[in-house]
Order: sequence, then structure tokens, then C-alpha cells
Amino acid sequence: MSRIIVVPDSAQAQLQGCPVLMNEEVQPEDLQDGHSADQLIERVAWAICGAGDAEQQAVTYRGWRAARHVR
Repeated sequence: MSRIIVVPDSAQAQLQGCPVLMNEEVQPEDLQDGHSADQLIERVAWAICGAGDAEQQAVTYRGWRAARHVR
């Protein structure tokens, strides 16, 4: 069996406690017809977009915290 997991890039160093935007078991059967494959790709795309949003929020938060400590 295979699994697709999507997490923000900032979670690369440590996966413990990071937001998981997609964690889905996939089977070869999921790709055998166009409709199922399209749905899988659509879910992956949503997760990737969500990960991008989460990454941007993390960068903004880190910048805010750094600026706050400089004062």
C-alpha cells in the first residue's frame, strides 16, 4: 500500500506536531479510471495549496516574533 502525506515545507526538519494537510492511503485502483484519478489529483492540489498557505502563515508569524524581540 502507498500513502500520500502533505505537510508544509517548514515541517521538513521535524514532523512531530506539524499540521498534516493530507494523509491518505492510495491503491493502484485509485488511478485506474480517469474520474477517480482526477479526484485524487484534486485532493492533492487542495492539500498543496493548504500547505502553501500554512507555510506563509508560519513565515509571517516567525517574522512577527523576530521583529517583536528586536525592539
